Amino acid sequence: MKRIGISILEKLHIKDFLRRSLDRNTPVFRVSLDINPKLKSIIVLPNMPWGYRKQRPQQIFLRLAKKDFNVFYISPMTSDREYMVEVGENIYEVHLKTKVSGDVLRDFHLDMENQKILIDSFNVLLGEYIKKDTLLFVLHPVWKGVAFQIENVKRIYDLMDLYSGFDNSKPEIVKDEEELIINSDVVITTAQNLFDHAKGLNKNTYLIRNGCDYEEFSNIEKNGLLDSLQDRPIIGFYGAINTWLDADILDVVIKANRDKYFVFLGAVNTGNVVKLGKHRNVFFLGEVSHDELPGYLAYFDVCTIPFVLNDLIKSTNPVKFYEYISSGKPVVSVRLPELEQYSDICYLYDNAEEFSKYIYEALHDENEELKKKRMKVANENSWDSRVKEIVKVIS
Repeated sequence: MKRIGISILEKLHIKDFLRRSLDRNTPVFRVSLDINPKLKSIIVLPNMPWGYRKQRPQQIFLRLAKKDFNVFYISPMTSDREYMVEVGENIYEVHLKTKVSGDVLRDFHLDMENQKILIDSFNVLLGEYIKKDTLLFVLHPVWKGVAFQIENVKRIYDLMDLYSGFDNSKPEIVKDEEELIINSDVVITTAQNLFDHAKGLNKNTYLIRNGCDYEEFSNIEKNGLLDSLQDRPIIGFYGAINTWLDADILDVVIKANRDKYFVFLGAVNTGNVVKLGKHRNVFFLGEVSHDELPGYLAYFDVCTIPFVLNDLIKSTNPVKFYEYISSGKPVVSVRLPELEQYSDICYLYDNAEEFSKYIYEALHDENEELKKKRMKVANENSWDSRVKEIVKVIS
């Protein structure tokens, strides 16, 4: 009965998520936008559409928009017309023209001709908002050609991952990333390994790690949707389920812990995890919105970060870690370099045997002082504190 219930629950969630995603991404057209001309301007060449997932970009620019900035977030989706959509207070998603429509981040269609059309479209919509103190944030190297055609701006490259670490990376984009690091006015990095790499190419490099919405994740309540799984401990994970999820180690650990439920929240983008679905104590519940995550986190007895330690992941500073510990809950993670400094408040494993061992220890972790320390660390690493650091850098 439980598996049938969860199956139905998953389908309902997927349908509801798709409906809400469509609602969020449906443009709210204005005859005229009331844009405050007195505010300074931030232009963003992003790594995702604004309404895709609430991650580092949205967290940062939502807060910068409250600090006397108009944020113009360029949509990676181009078409045969240009328009702007108001997506928040002082935040505008800008849709630009190209001869060939597509997704800049997927289709790589910005050749010289399409770049020219896009820049002309950019100037039509945003020319009047480019001032002497305008900031241009670049979040993906695919925008390199565009970034250096926008004049009279201070260019800031937010290096969240080395593009070369992705399986499908293109040599020409890897080269573009290096040129962006070298020629940007400022480079911001999210992890020590990224900082060390970029600092060797650009002296104006800063380390500003990821953070969390502490208030949202420190006051969590069960949403009622996993009540049927409360007869066993729940070992939880949320996030993108991709090739970096270590399915081999998870397969071993799940077999060794049949008396526990393993719950995974997130869009599945790899076939590597198919073998995990054969276990009766494993549930993949699909993607839910960021705002819904606290209601699921409240059910987790142990939170996990079961990643493969490849070059990409070694330079990752996981947002989910700060969100997990905001609740005070124990975290069992692969030994990520970025988490070594927090080894006193989490469990870092090197193999499947240690993973299982630390799950057991975490389940019997009743140290209230340790819980308070986790929450204190999370509060110190809030998005508000990160944005304060960014304001210092861009000032």
